Amino acid sequence: MDNVKPLIMVVDDHPDALEALRLMLEEDGYKVITAVNGQHALERLEAALSRRHQQGYPAGIRFLPDLIVSDIMMPLMDGYEFYEQTRTNPYLNHIPFIFLTAKQDEADIRRGKELGVDDYLIKPVKMADLLASVRGKLRRVSQQRALAAQVVGDTEKPSAVGVILVISFLVFVVLITVIITVIWVS
Repeated sequence: MDNVKPLIMVVDDHPDALEALRLMLEEDGYKVITAVNGQHALERLEAALSRRHQQGYPAGIRFLPDLIVSDIMMPLMDGYEFYEQTRTNPYLNHIPFIFLTAKQDEADIRRGKELGVDDYLIKPVKMADLLASVRGKLRRVSQQRALAAQVVGDTEKPSAVGVILVISFLVFVVLITVIITVIWVS
């Protein structure tokens, strides 16, 4: 993800768990912002969006997290409602979202999956499993950004996608011309 550390938002109402996650992720090379419940997290995201709009899209995008890791059982706004709030916002709904929770009943897991959460991990989680999920989601973010840059990219040089589209169109025109010529001659 260029030379900027990925930014992860961690949301948990237990200070010890929040601090442990923050330290673990920072030790693995990530920048981390924290929130103590869904409402606090949403306020931080809205503030980041405000800064993003004030400074313009390219510079401001760095204020938004690349990934959200959230508990479910929290006061004021639980993880389910927080997730739904991020998904209804067109500026936030692209951010991958992982539930990290003690809720392990099948109905809870199913609810998370039906909502569309990117991963559902149960506490206590092995550090290797959490980091594998985080790395996988951030790899997908990096790939999506690279593809978007390639499609939108530098207008001075054609992108690979643009070249493929032009070649495909030319092949289509040649085929249509051949078909019309064959039909006309017959």
